[in-house]
Amino acid sequence: MIYDAHAYLGVDPSWGAWGLPVPLEGEQWVQLMDEAGITGVCVAPPSPGVVDDFRPDNERIAKAIREYPGRFFGYARAKPKRGQAALDDLRCWVEERGFHAVMMSTVDEYYQLIDRHLVDPVVETASQLSVPVFFHTDDTFGATSTPSMVADIAADFPGTTFIIGPAGASGGGGWSGEILPALKRASNTVIVIDAVFRPNIIQPAVEAVGADRVLMGSRAPYSPAALMPIFFRDHLPALTPEQKEAIMGRNLMRILGIKQ
Repeated sequence: MIYDAHAYLGVDPSWGAWGLPVPLEGEQWVQLMDEAGITGVCVAPPSPGVVDDFRPDNERIAKAIREYPGRFFGYARAKPKRGQAALDDLRCWVEERGFHAVMMSTVDEYYQLIDRHLVDPVVETASQLSVPVFFHTDDTFGATSTPSMVADIAADFPGTTFIIGPAGASGGGGWSGEILPALKRASNTVIVIDAVFRPNIIQPAVEAVGADRVLMGSRAPYSPAALMPIFFRDHLPALTPEQKEAIMGRNLMRILGIKQ
């Protein structure tokens, strides 16, 4: 079974130019998954939803979770500057609407992960809800959100799993820069790999931290959903079948607390 750890569902006007439906809803995503041989996907609201605090897209994700059980898992995207309202929303999306994780992107409100007075209440709420936290750390976010900053937060919340991503070829300061040191420093961190198709990058990462701390994501529909499954399945001969099985789905299910 293949589970995609990083994708998007909702409204991004740019998708229309690519021939995709806008909004992209659960029904269309099921078709994408079936065509790519993907069992399930963990989806987040895309960035344009920030103006409405992601509510309309979160509702679409909640609907997909309800209508297609076992195929959709949700990231509740949090804006920490909203204060208590953000925390109340997180509890609602997780406890009442079936979401499985939290996503934070510093460009949503232009803060930094070192602004712990903003970040920590969200992480503490996620910890109380027993759900993982995904931090965007690729080059788009620059100095506002780095793997090293995530490791600092993870050290203070050892009972929570933190997902560092997306890990592109040069994202997050580069693999030899910050990503691997951060993963080694905080054992409760994992990395989601998408948009990188280089075995000489992925194999050393697996060897350094173990296959159980690596997730596979497509970042679809910004890139084709089928690419990463094909790459991991057919173009990484140095990985064992057991390692591929873990990276391509079993690890995500374990982190989300989903029994298979």
